[in-house]
Amino acid sequence: MLKNKVLYILEKNKGHIVTGGQLASILGVSRNAVWKAVNTLKEEGTAIISIPNSGYKLMDTNDTLFEELIRENLTTEWIGKAMALLPTVHSTNQHLKEMDTTDIPSGYVVIANEQTHGRGRRSRTFLSPKSEGLYLSILLKLNGALKDIRLLTICTAIAVSSALEKVSNIQADIKWVNDIYCNGKKICGILTEGTLSGELQEVSSVIVGIGINTGRVPAEINDIATSVQAEVGIRGIRNQLAAEVLNQFEAVYRDFLETEKQHDIIRRYQERLFIIGKQVCVTGTGQPYAATVIGIDETGALIVRDDKQVVHHIVTGEITLEMRK
Repeated sequence: MLKNKVLYILEKNKGHIVTGGQLASILGVSRNAVWKAVNTLKEEGTAIISIPNSGYKLMDTNDTLFEELIRENLTTEWIGKAMALLPTVHSTNQHLKEMDTTDIPSGYVVIANEQTHGRGRRSRTFLSPKSEGLYLSILLKLNGALKDIRLLTICTAIAVSSALEKVSNIQADIKWVNDIYCNGKKICGILTEGTLSGELQEVSSVIVGIGINTGRVPAEINDIATSVQAEVGIRGIRNQLAAEVLNQFEAVYRDFLETEKQHDIIRRYQERLFIIGKQVCVTGTGQPYAATVIGIDETGALIVRDDKQVVHHIVTGEITLEMRK
């Protein structure tokens, strides 16, 4: 499609003027065809400026997702080598769950510009407005090799926080088990879902869902959520960030598959846990109780000590920070 070819050239020259003649010559079309393609892109919300007697300039703040640009930044061997980039879905996880994945390779990635029904843990809503975040899911086929997917969530948290720091220079911290925080507010949520198969009901595949706030934060969650734009004032990084998340994920997942390196993964995760030593309220495990976070164990369970000095290893519960009076 001509408009995509025009956008690709403008993206490669983002912030600089490209003349209509240059675009026409490179693409082997008329200037009028270029003009029509640019106008179509503008109507779709692409931040292009037409400069009379000069040409076209794609603004640095433009944040259109573009598969070719994501691929150019990929260094993976298999994660993301097959992918689909969609304008809108109910949720990227649900989209994969509804697909026939028989002939789809492990490492297949779905990326969406918008989710109409984004989900978090315990079916909570994850607001996913158009063009304001990076919403993606990764399909992993495990062949029954994994019985506990909690460590995959830990791997993902490490990968996302590392990618955020590398691409946007944000200090990314982790709140057990699946949230990334920056300056006390949530910037990313992770949802890992397994599929059981066979008589032994083993986990045959896992979908790892990632939602990162990159642009404007919806007003209704502004007090608890933040974004790349809110923290460092930049846009236009979604393609680079998508690729880096996949790059980092493959590297951490590769280490995860090597048993002797799993201890290092736990260490890296714990180093980013900003709740260690803090007072929290533990819920979802019976009667709520106050406790102090000690760390995590080798399985990824959260270790806390309650007010009676009893140590608990939390596997499925929830925690919220408590303010001491």
